[in-house]
Amino acid sequence: MAHVPGLDGLRGLAVIGVLLFHANARLRGGYLGVDLFFVLSGFLITSILVAEHRAKGRIDLRTFWVRRARRLMPALLSLIPAIALYARYLAKPAELASLRGDALATLGYVANWRAVFAHRSYWDMFLAPSPLEHTWSLAIEEQFYVVWPLAVAGILVLARRGKRGVQWVCGVSLALALGSVAAMTVLYEGGNTARVYLGTDTRGAAILLGAALATSGLARAGDPQAPRLGRAQHLLDALGLACLAFLAAAWWRLDGQDELLYRGGFWATELAGLGLVLVAVRAPRGLVAGLLSLSPLRKMGEISYGVYLWHWPIYVVLTEERTGLLAGRLLLLRLALTLVVAALSYRYFERPIRQHGLVWGRPVLVVPASFALAIVFVLSATRGAVAAVAPPVAKEGALTFTPASATVATEAPDAALTADAGPPLKVLVVGDSVGIALGRRMGWDGKSDNVDVEQRAIGDCSILEDHVPVHSMAGWPHGNPNCAGSWLEDVKELHPDVTLVVIGGAYFSTVQAGGKWRRVCESGWHDAYVKRLSALLSEIAPFSRRRIVMLAAYPVGKWQTPKLNDDVDCFNRTLRDAAAAARAEVLDLNPYLCAGPGHTCLMTSHDAPVRPDGLHFDGPGAEDTARWVLAQLRGTEGSR
Repeated sequence: MAHVPGLDGLRGLAVIGVLLFHANARLRGGYLGVDLFFVLSGFLITSILVAEHRAKGRIDLRTFWVRRARRLMPALLSLIPAIALYARYLAKPAELASLRGDALATLGYVANWRAVFAHRSYWDMFLAPSPLEHTWSLAIEEQFYVVWPLAVAGILVLARRGKRGVQWVCGVSLALALGSVAAMTVLYEGGNTARVYLGTDTRGAAILLGAALATSGLARAGDPQAPRLGRAQHLLDALGLACLAFLAAAWWRLDGQDELLYRGGFWATELAGLGLVLVAVRAPRGLVAGLLSLSPLRKMGEISYGVYLWHWPIYVVLTEERTGLLAGRLLLLRLALTLVVAALSYRYFERPIRQHGLVWGRPVLVVPASFALAIVFVLSATRGAVAAVAPPVAKEGALTFTPASATVATEAPDAALTADAGPPLKVLVVGDSVGIALGRRMGWDGKSDNVDVEQRAIGDCSILEDHVPVHSMAGWPHGNPNCAGSWLEDVKELHPDVTLVVIGGAYFSTVQAGGKWRRVCESGWHDAYVKRLSALLSEIAPFSRRRIVMLAAYPVGKWQTPKLNDDVDCFNRTLRDAAAAARAEVLDLNPYLCAGPGHTCLMTSHDAPVRPDGLHFDGPGAEDTARWVLAQLRGTEGSR
């Protein structure tokens, strides 16, 4: 096949979309760059197979797989030692078991199915990031590289005649693509997108549509016998501009959990990608192909595999907490390091092996030994990994909390109980892990404010447990199912002046309503939550003088995305509706904590982070926030 510069540019464009999406750079649909990769892979691999069969009358499968191995495996094997170093020196103990499984699944090119069987949503990558979260797409491509050449070779042998065989391949490609579309439609379950987003069968449509284009006769890359287009090039340019405009709109606005994506959005963007491939191949001198052939895009396309492979681990390591950088500067550092590493890998490692093979040793020995060594690295670095178990929730006193949600301070503040006149204000804090962390800080700070705080929140839980089916952010049941199981018992025991309900993470959960899994901004989710929370608030009303529901704060750090901000707004509307239905009060923390433009939140206080992990109030940085909340409960003005 002749080289087509515009296809390099498409690769570059695709990886730029992914880079910006993973950087939370307000490109909501940048993940669709992966689908552009899929379309290109299906087109190019099938074109290579068909061109070889046309030239030689057969397909040398062994040589094909050797070429693919030279292209893909060296860079992947070079990444694994870096992942092992991350596991050894940076990963938390609770991450090791998951990281070990991720690394082994990556080496086996089954990372997508590991995530599916673990009910782990792709969209959780920003919440609890694994440095190998992105390898699901590499797994799908490798599975295609193993199976599809066998299928093409078999079809061509059965058909026997060249043109007829290619037509059969095109027909099978289209039939399988339609089957993939049908599978996504049938298996889609509202907010629970892990199965359809990560499954090989449901995501195969993009690759198969690329294969169909390669065998359709419309775009035979590098085929000297392909008919000239003449004036049709102008029509192709118009098509290309329309496809670019459509993809730009989709990449800018189409959220990855939007139902529209799974009801036609994917296939529409994949067809637009096909249009750009067609234009790049058949109108190489046109305007669109010229744009795609610009040097920066082509250079990015040349190293796109290394860029994709290395960028996410670099993003996970270079966080705001580790670098002290925010937003723009952090993004520049991440991008610069990614490009440097990818360029060096391409120049001195990937390209030499791809062109010349191994310069030392026999591949039949070196390749298995390299995989075995990579496995040893991973097992050694994750030694001592155990399955994560939810810690027990203590309830003995005002300062007890779940260790998994916050770090235990060795000493309470020096402030002692003051001699303020009158009895202390008795506050009961209930809710989830955000309530645990904030309640703990309030308990310490309340000692100097004549406030008695009793913390009874529970981590990794839902108030909907035992009422409607509910899943945690990771797509599986909560570790400590019921947040509200002891609310009535607690208020009867304590008769608090104020019961403060702090549920800061429920908007990550999915709820089954109407036979489908719903997310926070969907009606079934809202209705179920309002019904349950208002009932709980009404139930405890006779035993608590005041009931106050605290609205969720916008997240920060790795959690900060436009989508999550929207989810917080939806969740807070739900909390307001539930409070109104039960005649309870509402406390909004955001005017104090996140009053900046675009929901910019207070990051540090007393030279310490307010929420070290982006969600939970912890350490000395959270003291002022706790005092502000206490001031609101006492009816006084709080300040930073």
